[in-house]
Amino acid sequence: MACPAFPLCPLAITEAERGIPDILKRIRAVFEKVGLKYSESVVIRVTGCPNGCARPYMAELGLVGDGPNSYQIWLGGTPNQTQLARTFMNKVKVQDLEKVFEPLFYYWKRKRQTKESFGDFTTRMGFEKLHELVDKWEGPVQSPARYNLKPFTDKETYEAMEELAKLQNKTAHQLAMEVIRNFVAAQQNGKSE
Repeated sequence: MACPAFPLCPLAITEAERGIPDILKRIRAVFEKVGLKYSESVVIRVTGCPNGCARPYMAELGLVGDGPNSYQIWLGGTPNQTQLARTFMNKVKVQDLEKVFEPLFYYWKRKRQTKESFGDFTTRMGFEKLHELVDKWEGPVQSPARYNLKPFTDKETYEAMEELAKLQNKTAHQLAMEVIRNFVAAQQNGKSE
């Protein structure tokens, strides 16, 4: 939900209704980037000034205009509107919203309790911890692909492969893939080994 703001409201200091479609697209892109399902939802409200005509103070994520192309970010409301949000950050430029949203949504996905809403998650985590997460954010942690070669070999072969890999400063998986690539290349060149 968004208030009319520019160009209809003389109190507006930034966009709301005209800006929310782009903001929602950007939020959806952040959802995809951090791995949140398309069916996940967050109650979002945007206003062009602190009067709060679109009730951002009850949203899970409220954006309240606090200057030209700038918003306060409010967090902690609940989907059923039974809890008020609180100010999380001031003077966040519209072009910098992802720098705040990405770590918040990433950690919501990773650390929430079963079926915990975004607003409940932010309240449970506490703003001090959330500020720390935003300040230290360097992007989603990419977990390295882990391959378990043990089911495909006997114990002695696996241990030998692991030893050889260590000598070559590689993982057993890297070494196995290298052996397979070399074997396939040899097969294609007619030099069966």
